[in-house]
Formats: sequence, structure tokens, C-alpha cells
Amino acid sequence: MTDLVVKEGDLSLADIASTLGAAQTGSKGPSIPTLKINSQGEDANGVQIPLGSFFLNTPVGDRVYAKDGVRFRALSNHIQYQHWGEQGLINKSILLQYAKDEGRDMLGGYNCNMPTYEQSKNFTEKEREKYLGIDRYRIVRGIVSYTGKTANGEERTIENQPCVLSLKRKNYGPFYHDVLNRMGERMIWDFESVLKAEKQKSVKGATYYVMHFDPQFGEPFEMSQEIYDSIQAVGGLVSGENKRVEEAWKKANMDMAEAQADEALMDHLDELEADVA
Repeated sequence: MTDLVVKEGDLSLADIASTLGAAQTGSKGPSIPTLKINSQGEDANGVQIPLGSFFLNTPVGDRVYAKDGVRFRALSNHIQYQHWGEQGLINKSILLQYAKDEGRDMLGGYNCNMPTYEQSKNFTEKEREKYLGIDRYRIVRGIVSYTGKTANGEERTIENQPCVLSLKRKNYGPFYHDVLNRMGERMIWDFESVLKAEKQKSVKGATYYVMHFDPQFGEPFEMSQEIYDSIQAVGGLVSGENKRVEEAWKKANMDMAEAQADEALMDHLDELEADVA
């Protein structure tokens, strides 16, 4: 195995594995493109693209599409609650290692106020509308490699491109069932998975795709310096994002406490004025 250069003050590989959710144990900034599945049949310029093809969400002219042979090597695995509206992101939680954990969020609450399944299963349609745009995501960072074609038919090869998978609803579960639940004592960076897009239809007839993973278990990949550096970089991204959310959570709670104190003071002053009168 390659001798890894660990910078002074950096975490050990075991520490990083714990931080990134890379080990399936028995105990319970920079712009990185998202890996997506094309479900529209065309790109933003109206050029026809094969349905069910994978692509990186880079500028439209740079996108490379492929239906087969897409290989993904995960480097981290987290759960995050997010709330999106028409104007963009409204709120998000810290990145969590386990679904049972509570995630402090930017607005001073937890889990972006997303109700549990038990709470929501008897909601009326009007009650459900209150929580539109709030979802639980599986956030998986890693590197992807494949050969595909651009919208104009030019063949290109993507090799070890950093990317992120942002998986919700029907796409939330497959990474756990296909990979985490089967990998045993391995780390998620010890192997890669071949990706498959499963076509499905909603009850209203809309077509969508579910991302599945075919993990290529076998002899573990050697830990190269390049991959180790990538893991270190991902660790920095995760720590940085959680720090920003934690700071926002603390500020929001301080603001709420000050507002409550001001309100209590005003109530007290009103009572004093009433007594004098």
C-alpha cells in the first residue's frame, strides 16, 4: 500500500472515515457538480438527449451524457434536511451521519421542521401544503468516471471527476440498500459502483428515474495519495458546511431569545402602566 502523506494536524484515515460516514459499523465552499439523470429528453437549449442518461450538472455546453458504464466511487455519506422554495434555498440542517440524529438548522430549529412519517401519514391535503419543499436528502460525495457524448455528438471521457449526489424521496433509499447494507466491513472508498437508472412513473403518469448502484466488491482498491487528498478535501467541505450551519443556528436562537426578552419586558411595562392608571 502507498505510504500516505498526512499533514501535521490532519485527521487519521480512521478519524476521517467516522466523520464522513464512510464505514458501516455496528454502532449506531467550492462548487462541485451534481451527478443527475436526464428525465426531460432535452437539454436547456432544446437539444434532444437520451432519456435516463447520466450527466454532471455543469454549464449546458460542457455536459457529457452516458447511459451505460458510469462508475462512481463514494468518499462520504451523509443525511441532510433541506427546505427549498420558489426563490431557492430557505433552510438546511447540518450534515448528519445517521437518520435517527436531529439536525440543527440555519433558522434555529431542527430538521427544517420536517414532520416524521407517523406525524404526516394522517395529514390532510391542506396540512401537507405547509411542508411543501421540505425533504430529507442523502448527500453522497465522490468521484465519477465514464465515456459519453455531448449534445452535439462529440465523444468525451470523464475521469475521476469530483461530484455530489443529492438524493431525495424515491432516490433516498437505494444507496443504503444497494451499497451500505451490503458492504460489510469495507469502507465506501474501497470499491466503486456501476450506476443504473430505473425508469418509473408517478401516480399522475409523470416519468422519473431512480438511481441504483451495483457495487463492484472484490479486492479493495489501493489507497492512493490522490484519493487520500480527495478524502481530506471532502472532510474540509463537510466540516466547513456544518460550521456555517451551526453558527446560523446559534445566531437564530440568540435573536429569538432577545425578541422574547424584549416582548416580556414590554408586557411588564404595560402592566406597570395599567397599575399606575
